[in-house]
Amino acid sequence: MTDGERTGAAEIAMRSVTSAGAAAAGLISPELGIAAAAGKELVDVAGGRLFGVIARWRERRASQLVREAAAAAGTDANRLAETIESSPRLLALLSESVQAAMDTPYDAKIRALAGCLARGVRDEAEVDVERLRIRGLARIDEPEVLLMNLLTKPTSLIEPSDPRVGAWPGWRQPEILQELPGFANMLHASIGRLTAEGMVRDDGLGRMTADDGFANIWVLTDFGRDCLSLLQAVGPAPEAE
Repeated sequence: MTDGERTGAAEIAMRSVTSAGAAAAGLISPELGIAAAAGKELVDVAGGRLFGVIARWRERRASQLVREAAAAAGTDANRLAETIESSPRLLALLSESVQAAMDTPYDAKIRALAGCLARGVRDEAEVDVERLRIRGLARIDEPEVLLMNLLTKPTSLIEPSDPRVGAWPGWRQPEILQELPGFANMLHASIGRLTAEGMVRDDGLGRMTADDGFANIWVLTDFGRDCLSLLQAVGPAPEAE
């Protein structure tokens, strides 16, 4: 792809927000102004340079989204833009996908977002479904995806009252932390985020497990499996460090 084509894709992405400045929304930190007011000129200069780096990085992520969405839709970026600009619903779809793409370092997420955008462009009747998917994807990144991948695997939880039943679906906190010890201080936050987005639910009500105080048994919802499948289709699963 030429530099001109890359620039065009970036411009298309930036048109989905209210102004070029919105591409760097949230980048101007109050701390930078405080530092300048306090006479910390070196911090001001260094901070300004870093904010510029972040703004350019976000623009590249947005540009990547548009290029990949155009490819997935079987068109080029300019034709994609013409189609989107003719529809307020598609503009909203693009805006939400661009904002999510600009905030993630996870390449598979950008490709999954691009797929959602492309499907909405190909069939506008699917826009509402794709917006829900984009909103779900926007709220998760590699840590949550790592946890979601684990929740799809069988566990050692057995129903005590029926020996014919194999491992029950779902994971409790102790079993999760055995597999993902790095989640010790962040598991509740990750579960809370996934639960709020409708991707995970507690299936522990009425189920008998070890008498150790951990009654919650976490399973993926259908929506969670759907969003995870979008990521799995376009990239390898993240690995625990």
